[in-house]
Amino acid sequence: MFTNALDAINYIEHIKRKEKRENLNRMKKALSLLGNPQNSFKAIHVAGTNGKGSTVCYISNILCAAGYKVGSFISPYVIRFNERIMINMEYISDEKLVKYANIVLEAANTIQKEDDDVVTFFEFITLMGFLYFKEEHVDYAVVEVGMGGILDATNVLDGALRCITSIGFDHMNSLGNTLEEIASKKLGIVHENDTLVTTVEETLYSYFKQYCNNCNAKMIYIDKNKSIKSTIDGTEFEYKGSKYKTPLLGEFQAYNAILAIEAVNQLNLNIDVDTINLGLSKSIWPGRLQLIQNNPCVLIDGGHNIHGINAVVEAIKKLTDKKVSVVFCALKDKEVDKMIGKLEEIANKFYFTQIDDLRSLESTAFTGLTSLSNKAFVDYKEAISCALDAANKDDIILITGSLHFISNVISYFNN
Repeated sequence: MFTNALDAINYIEHIKRKEKRENLNRMKKALSLLGNPQNSFKAIHVAGTNGKGSTVCYISNILCAAGYKVGSFISPYVIRFNERIMINMEYISDEKLVKYANIVLEAANTIQKEDDDVVTFFEFITLMGFLYFKEEHVDYAVVEVGMGGILDATNVLDGALRCITSIGFDHMNSLGNTLEEIASKKLGIVHENDTLVTTVEETLYSYFKQYCNNCNAKMIYIDKNKSIKSTIDGTEFEYKGSKYKTPLLGEFQAYNAILAIEAVNQLNLNIDVDTINLGLSKSIWPGRLQLIQNNPCVLIDGGHNIHGINAVVEAIKKLTDKKVSVVFCALKDKEVDKMIGKLEEIANKFYFTQIDDLRSLESTAFTGLTSLSNKAFVDYKEAISCALDAANKDDIILITGSLHFISNVISYFNN
């Protein structure tokens, strides 16, 4: 029995994290024990390699602007644990977190006793989120897939509107080594007679279309041929004859926003352009090509795989012709050679660093991967400080490589 949020979070974060899941039977039993809360709200289910969090943010804010009560479930968090579960974009309170953690713990203990099985970390927090949304009577829940799709703990939402952002190489040990293999896992969220809205790359269009045809699902495809203007002040774009703007930076954010707009359109709620723009204007998403300081300009981005780094690099090319200083940190299971190689297209020097995490690569592991000027730091604060000291007021610094790292960076700048 948890008596405070710190104890509950500490327990949850130390639950067994199973890498492979053979089916969703354990999750379905837990839901049954809890009264099947996932059936009490309408859901928008968001998968993809990158852009999921931003898309959830856009959809949630548009629906909130239209007057609906909206639950949002994201993974991972950037600043604090509570942001995983939100209603109307407000984090779950510590009091409610403890309440639902205790309820889920009881169900988890029953499963362990009856089946000698463990409700995993992600299953636990997913169950908490669904319970919270049920008891708070949300109109809609916008739910981000944790990893993959077909065997993700969130893939228990029948009749949900499905969204897939993009497909790239990440978590290959679990999802496969080709884009088609990875796509097949993501597409597993699409059930019989569902509607899928997607901005997936054109090379995978036929694969997606065939999959949807096989399960009688309607597919709405958003191509990458749109009028987009991205500056340091935000991103403007047109869609179906109307003009929109998001404060988030980068051309890729336009496509995340268009995906959100089309998803909302598919709900047939008749939300007008002004209301959609109001929702977009409130969509601030920490750690996604975020301007965190001026003079010098410091941009942070949780690009934690080659697909994400590609998007960040291309976005910065459109923002400036200048070369930038890059502060970089990454985890052991990432394609760091490719990530650094891509960053070299915009970088003039690197400040490599590491964080206090067993998965973090040591900063010295990066130094031989580039011919550009570079330094290695054990302390990420020292790396950032050195980059700032060396910069002129009109220079640009990019801090990237890991969402966990960016969480620490945000705290550093806030303090």
